Order: sequence, then structure tokens, then C-alpha cells
Amino acid sequence: MDQKVQVKLIIRRVPMQAALSWLTKAWELFRLAPSTMIAMVAFMTVLSLVAQLHPVLAVLLVLANPFLTAGFYKSIVLLQQQKEVSFQLIFSVFSEARYRRTFIRLAGANLLANIPLMLLAAKVMEQTQAGIADPATMFLLVVVLSLVFMLFAYAVAIAYFLNEQRLQAILTASLTACWRNVGALTLFGSMAVALGMLGIVTFGFAFIVIIPVLQIAFFLSFSAFFALQLDDSAPSVLEV
Repeated sequence: MDQKVQVKLIIRRVPMQAALSWLTKAWELFRLAPSTMIAMVAFMTVLSLVAQLHPVLAVLLVLANPFLTAGFYKSIVLLQQQKEVSFQLIFSVFSEARYRRTFIRLAGANLLANIPLMLLAAKVMEQTQAGIADPATMFLLVVVLSLVFMLFAYAVAIAYFLNEQRLQAILTASLTACWRNVGALTLFGSMAVALGMLGIVTFGFAFIVIIPVLQIAFFLSFSAFFALQLDDSAPSVLEV
């Protein structure tokens, strides 16, 4: 008799210094196809700027973002496999029908989650313009911002590479991965800020390289955090 076995998400803990290896490996991968990585990141950056022109464009970008992000991540995996990549790969996931429902649901959840974030940001801006400093509102904004980031940080990668379709499991796994590895992510964030200062010193020119390398490194953190386990008795999200 065939027994139904469900794939369970396993979330690894990694040491804080793992963030250093992500950047090192990201630089090595970037050097394999620098023009393609730069073009992909530049394209997504331009889309983000265009989306600010109208709310409808912003919604369309949110809907398209999971597909574009998965295409970018797919290119990184191909580089890890020593295969050639091209700019067109960023659009390749749009044709993969099995991910459409999950990605659209993720986009919708992202839109809903950003509503309180935008309201809080608008309130903080109003208070700043009025010369009022409310620590409680600022603290709440930071908390909500951090929560939204953790919920969706690895959502696309979990859905695409781990073939997870349950929205709750995806968001829970992303949140748990960030929470359990807050040390490594904090160090990574600190290094990203330091590299960002370098970009400012060079009048923004260094960002052409820095941003793609950071995005590749962030995907490598996903590879470090997640594994798979076949076990029909374990919970959907495990911590190890």
C-alpha cells in the first residue's frame, strides 16, 4: 500500500559569521556573469521607480515581483551549476503555470500586509512635518516593518524552490528562518549598510556592483537556512 508522504520544511540555524561567506560566494557568482546580474537588478530598480508614478502601476509591480524575483533566483542557481545565464531568464517564471496561483496569493498577501505599514509611515511623516516626535509611533513602525520583512523575505524562494503552495506555511517558514537566524541577518545587514556607505562615497557608481552582490548573497542565505525532510508525522515547519 502506498503511503502518502508530505515534504516538510526544515529551517536550519547558522552561525553569525555565515554572513561573511554569503558575501564572498556572492562575489564569486557575480563575477561569472556581471553584465547579466547588473542588467536584471537595474531592470527591477527601474520598474520600482516607474511604479511610484501611479497606484495601478504599483499594484501591477507587486503582482509581477514574485515572478521576476524567482527568475533572478533561478539565474543564481544556474550560475552555481556553472551554466550560462541571460537577461531573458528574469521573465522565464511567468511561463511556469504551476507557480502562478501561489505567487498571486503571495502578492495579494503582501499588498494587505503593507497597508498598515503605509498608514504608519504616513502618520510618522505627518508628525515629522509638524515637528512632533512620538517614540511610540516610531517604535510601532519599526516593529511592523520588521514583521512584514520577515514574513516575505524568503517567501518567493520557499514557494519556488521548495514547491510549497500553502500560504500560511510559506509565511511561517520565512518568519521563523529570520527569527532563528537574527544574528547572521543582523551582521549581513550591517555589512550591507557599510557597503552602502561605500556606494555613497563613490557618488552611487559602486551601487552598480554592490546591489547585485547583496541580492545574490541574500539568496545564498536562503540556501543556508532551508533543507527538506520527508516525514508525514512532523509539523509543517521544523526548527533544527
